[in-house]
Amino acid sequence: MTAVSPVDATDSSDRLTIDPFGLNPNMLSRIEGVGGDEPTIDPTMAFHTAYHHFLPGPIAFHIQIEGLEATSGAFVIFINEFREDEDAKEIKRANVDLATLAEGGGAYRLTTIAEEDVGYAIHAQIHGETDARATAIRIDCDRRTDESVFSVKLAEAKRALFGGSPTGKLKGLVTAEPATLLHPVSQMCTAAQMDEPTYLDWVGRMNRAPHRHRKQWEFVYVGRALEYYGALQPGKRGLGFGVGIEPLPAVFAKAGCDVVATDLDPNDDRSAIWSLTHQHGTALADLRDPSIVPNEIFDEKVRFESADMTRIPAHFRDFDFCWSSCAFEHLGSIQAGLDFVVNSLDTLKPGGIAVHTTELNLTSGFRTMSRGDTVLFRKRDFERLALVLNARGHEVMPLSFDQGEQPDDQFVDVPPYCSDVHLKVALKRYVTTSFGIIVRKKP
Repeated sequence: MTAVSPVDATDSSDRLTIDPFGLNPNMLSRIEGVGGDEPTIDPTMAFHTAYHHFLPGPIAFHIQIEGLEATSGAFVIFINEFREDEDAKEIKRANVDLATLAEGGGAYRLTTIAEEDVGYAIHAQIHGETDARATAIRIDCDRRTDESVFSVKLAEAKRALFGGSPTGKLKGLVTAEPATLLHPVSQMCTAAQMDEPTYLDWVGRMNRAPHRHRKQWEFVYVGRALEYYGALQPGKRGLGFGVGIEPLPAVFAKAGCDVVATDLDPNDDRSAIWSLTHQHGTALADLRDPSIVPNEIFDEKVRFESADMTRIPAHFRDFDFCWSSCAFEHLGSIQAGLDFVVNSLDTLKPGGIAVHTTELNLTSGFRTMSRGDTVLFRKRDFERLALVLNARGHEVMPLSFDQGEQPDDQFVDVPPYCSDVHLKVALKRYVTTSFGIIVRKKP
C-alpha cells in the first residue's frame, strides 16, 4: 500500500466537476452513505464516472471523499481510456490504504496525459473487509472537456445533413414538422416523444417501466405506427422479422391479431452474436409474457418460424402488416438492408402496412459503416429508398429528420453504454440513433 499525503483540493477555480456515478447513477457503492441501491456486476465498485473527452495535454483528477470514515479496506483507483474501435482499458492505477486516506481528509489526485479523440473515466474499487462510509464524493478535473468530439458533430449534422427545405423529387417526401407519436411518420427517436402520453400508454401495454432508451422507443414506435395506420385490429395478420425476444408479438396477440414471429435459424452461424447477448429468439417460449397476455391467448394467436431476412420465404404472403425492430442493419450491407425493406412489402396484402426501425448515421451524410455485422444508414439512403418505393406506387410516410431539442437529445452514450439516457450513441467513429420508416403497400 502507498501512504497518502494530504492533497490541496480547495483551488477549484478552473476545474470541471464530473459525476462520480456517471456511468450508472443508481450504482450501489461499497462506501456506505453514497451512491444508489442498484448492485453492479462488480461488487467491489466504489464509484465509476462516465467517459469524458478532454482537450489534449496533462490532466489531473482531484477526488474528495467528504466525511470519509474507515479503519479497514484497500482502495484501488483507476484511470481507464476508451479509444475508437477498441475496448476500454486501464492505463493507470493507485493502491491506497483506506484508513490512511480517511486520516488525510479523503483527498487524492491521479494524473495522466489526455489525447485527442480518447475518452477517459476514473473509478475505484474497495477490496477486502471494510467499514468505509462517507457523506459525499466529489471529483474535479483541471482540464476542460473537448465538446467537439460528439456534441459539435451533432450540431454540424443538424445543419449540414438535416437542415434546409426539400426540393425537387423529395418535395412531399420530407417534412420539417417535429416528430410525434400522436401522429407518427417516418422519424427518428427523440426525447420529446418519450414525454407524450402515447409513449406511456404503450410502455404500459408492454408492462414495462418508462426508460429513456432508444430500444424501448423502437418497440413503442412500431406498435403505435401500426395502430395509427389501422393495422392492429382483431383478425388482422402480422409478420415480424428478427423478433428476438421482444414483447411486440404478445402485445399484438392481446390486440386480437394473428402473428407469425420469425428469427434467424439457430443453426445459422450469423445467429451466434445475438445468442451471446440474449437477443435471439428460437421458439414461442422466448416470446411468451403472461404479464402482457395470457398464455392460452398467446398460443392461439402466435406461431414461430425461422426465416432469413435476405431470403424471405415465398409462403409469407397476404399479411396485413409486417415489422422489424433494429434488425435490417445486420444484413451485411447498406444495399442488403434497403432491399429487405422493399422485399418485405411482397408479404403484404394491397394497402398493408410495413414498419421497420434501424440505425441512422448522425455524423456524416457520406462516410459510414456500409458493410459488416452492423451498418449505419444515412439520410440519403432513406431518401433514395423513399423515391424507389414511391416510384413503384407505394406510400412512404413523410421522412422527418427532427433530432430533438432537449438535453437528452444532445447527450451521446459511449461504450460500455451504461447511461440511463441512451437515445444517441457512439459506434466507432460515428454518432447514431434509431430511425423508423413506415410504408403502405400500393392498393
